[in-house]
Amino acid sequence: MFKWLSEFYRLSKNYIVFALLLSFSFFLISVNNNVHTRGLQTVGLLTTSYLENLVRSVTDYFSLSSRNADLERENAQLIDLTAKIRRALIENDQLRAMLKFRDKTSAPLTPANVIGRSTEGGKSLLTLDVGGNDNVHVGDPVVSGSGLVGNVIVASGNFCLVRTLFDGDSRIAARLTTAAADGIVIAGKFGELAMKNISRRYVVGKGDVVETSALSTLVPAGIVIGFVSRTADETGNIFKEVDVQPAVDLSSISAVFVMQYARPTEAVDLEKTR
Repeated sequence: MFKWLSEFYRLSKNYIVFALLLSFSFFLISVNNNVHTRGLQTVGLLTTSYLENLVRSVTDYFSLSSRNADLERENAQLIDLTAKIRRALIENDQLRAMLKFRDKTSAPLTPANVIGRSTEGGKSLLTLDVGGNDNVHVGDPVVSGSGLVGNVIVASGNFCLVRTLFDGDSRIAARLTTAAADGIVIAGKFGELAMKNISRRYVVGKGDVVETSALSTLVPAGIVIGFVSRTADETGNIFKEVDVQPAVDLSSISAVFVMQYARPTEAVDLEKTR
């Protein structure tokens, strides 16, 4: 701002000197009691008043400009602080839900932080900061306090890669708890999941709970997957269209549990014979 004022003075100094001289002249006229100069005194007072207002306006402009810059800076700081508080509240809610989940399950759980995400080419993957050194194995289910996230597909010593429910290759046996109907949950459209193989004879309503099925060999039964958001009968098809709103918001989760799960030996052996 000082540089700007210096440049302004350099360009306007002649006008400033003229204004000062003119003001001084009017001042001399104003103190002269000669009757012939009273008209000039009036003009001088008006001119001086105008110049004072002009100077005050210029001063106020620079003062307001500086104050506006300060307010913009304070506003940006408040926006940043609000975002941090919102993230902290979300993380706090997630951690509370995880503690409740931990208290309800007897399976060994390994806490982990989400340190990477990938959603390219139909994939939906998370990178966690735990691995084989933390007793994490390929196939282990990954959950949050709200429900199922996915399964570990690659594990190194200190990190692992998780295929989420939104991955194009994800297939999870699921059950509609209200209708007592089993099907398969796959990635759907627009951030939702889809449940397949549900017969039209079942009554399915919005909000019905979808959880992992006892028919699954990948994850234990009873873990919440999501809630029915829409259902419709497919024309000429014996199955319903069932859209599922996922219980877990994958865009915001920062912490999860890797669940140690021993898959049924007989089911694993049967898969090897295919």
